[in-house]
Amino acid sequence: MEIQDTKPRHPIPLDWVGFRGVRRRVVIESPQGPIGLDLDLDILIGIEGDRRGAHLSRNIEAVREALEPPSRAPSLEEYLESIARSLLDRHEYATRASVRARTRYYVEVEYHDLQGEEPVDVEVGVHISRNGERRWSVAVKVRGMTVCPSAQATIASMLGVQAGPAPSHSQKALLTGRIETMGKLVRIEDIARELFNSFSAPAMTLLKRSQEARLILEAHSSPRFVEDLVREAVARLEELLARRGVERAVIEVEAVSLESIHPHDVYAYKRSVVGSGAEDQPLTQPS
Repeated sequence: MEIQDTKPRHPIPLDWVGFRGVRRRVVIESPQGPIGLDLDLDILIGIEGDRRGAHLSRNIEAVREALEPPSRAPSLEEYLESIARSLLDRHEYATRASVRARTRYYVEVEYHDLQGEEPVDVEVGVHISRNGERRWSVAVKVRGMTVCPSAQATIASMLGVQAGPAPSHSQKALLTGRIETMGKLVRIEDIARELFNSFSAPAMTLLKRSQEARLILEAHSSPRFVEDLVREAVARLEELLARRGVERAVIEVEAVSLESIHPHDVYAYKRSVVGSGAEDQPLTQPS
């Protein structure tokens, strides 16, 4: 008997045990063609209280098995699920398995007549249990700008003009949307586009002078507090789920406004449950 198989001093089940930060490169067969992604993986299993430890070398074996030649996967989600299922196969004592990947992705964004392929930070996870339950989690972080409606209204009053084009202070904002579903995945691109459209205006990599001017004018026509930004994103993600036919999900949205005229930042967060039962005992790993 190996020492991992002996009984622990305290027979307490562990929610998750395994590796964090395992680095791997995978080629995904996307609709646009093969895409190489550098992944930062968390590879975890849950164990009961009757054993001291897990045979963790099997976690790395599961990762290698999922990338047998030709070392390509149909999608990031299928790659992660193949690792999770291999974990349960290799750890016969495991109650559940969780695989989460962090990477950077590029999404085609349209804003009025502006278009661009913009970077987004992504975290995708699949979490499966021995009894067959499966949850997907997709988190996307995007960057954009907000325009303060309070300062704009005050300046408009001082200048005796309409609020619409009046100047105001603006700032970069970081917006993260996360959706956890019961087995029905929501695509990264769909989440990212709804988040980009929640800002006063999105941040875009390439802007010529006239495009820059139009983006600024459009932003000042849609002034938003950080509270408005989060509410807009939640509403858009709820509508996205309805269009995709997802009946049970958990939505989390957070925004950080990097204030331009204050030495501090402004923060807002909302957790929204769609459908009954979605909030029961999530399998996802802690952040």
